[in-house]
Amino acid sequence: MNLERWRRRTARPWLLVRPGTHGEAWQWARVEQGRVRASGFAMPPAIPGARVALVLPGEACSHFQVPAPPGLKRHEWPLLLEDRLLQGAQDVTCGCLAREPGAMRLVCVEQALLDGWLAQCAEWQLDVQRCWAQFQLLPMPSPGSAWCWRQSERLSLFVGSDSEARQHWLAWPLEPQAATPAGVWADLDTQSVVGEWPEVFAALDGMPSLFERRRPIRQRRQLGPGAWRLPAACLALAVLWAGLWCNQQWRQQAMYRAQVEDVVGSVASLREAMQRLKQQRLGAQERQLRLRQLEHLQSEFDGWLRTNVSWQLSAAEFDGQRWTLRLQGHETIDEAPWQAMARALGVAVQVTQAGDQLNLTFDLGAAS
Repeated sequence: MNLERWRRRTARPWLLVRPGTHGEAWQWARVEQGRVRASGFAMPPAIPGARVALVLPGEACSHFQVPAPPGLKRHEWPLLLEDRLLQGAQDVTCGCLAREPGAMRLVCVEQALLDGWLAQCAEWQLDVQRCWAQFQLLPMPSPGSAWCWRQSERLSLFVGSDSEARQHWLAWPLEPQAATPAGVWADLDTQSVVGEWPEVFAALDGMPSLFERRRPIRQRRQLGPGAWRLPAACLALAVLWAGLWCNQQWRQQAMYRAQVEDVVGSVASLREAMQRLKQQRLGAQERQLRLRQLEHLQSEFDGWLRTNVSWQLSAAEFDGQRWTLRLQGHETIDEAPWQAMARALGVAVQVTQAGDQLNLTFDLGAAS
């Protein structure tokens, strides 16, 4: 009990600073033991011993959960999002929320905005130690639940976790014409928070920074006579360690490359590997779509055969894109039911009848 009291007394407070958007003033809050003790606008006051965290506005952040090969470096993370971003990969900076097997959760923000906010903090002589997205301030919701943080009359922030524990973020405008968000949010048990800052925060002390801290360059000290021996020994150890580290990295890189080639084949660059992964993902999605279309067509065709007992199926073939049927019968068939069946699924159908034989060809790739 005494140790716990000592920890509470010695815990350093947090000074949270959040830039304004759309011409709004900056906001700050002093947080101690998970509660806001003071808050205000514009330049924050000097708080001795406080740790400073820059809170990125929720509407300026983009949250992604994307497939990722192992061994990616920080500067390579934007390459995972080239087909999802409106800006170029060189115009954004990415921070990692979590690494999962075969995937990463990333937060993106415009590099120019981040540089401007950090420059303002430097002008106020604030030593920024952590950088978090505004969504991270809320406690982690349990699966099937969500938080709705109405921070102003203009915007609400939603943080949710679906039944599979997949995290979702949403910055939702509160204009009169904006309806309640649908989709996954309609299935979550939502708790509301109102105010400039949450009443209860996530565990800030253990939450890592999204971006690396920029440290000022220190001036070199002049060494006295004979003081070069220790730096020389440290340099030799550093060179030895660097050689061992480079050897280990080379082995890991070869292992990572072999893992990627097992999935996508031989590639010459990371960009080519990402393109092949994307093509495989799109191909798998297209095959799943065609299989669902085929199942629906089979169901409709079975129903047609039951109502047209004079026709019998003599052959059926599916080559991955086209489903070809041959039927035997004696009645004249109207094409309208087949055309309606194809239009309902967005595919094309070709109907030919010669004597007592009817040929149907459904092209499931015609709309691709």
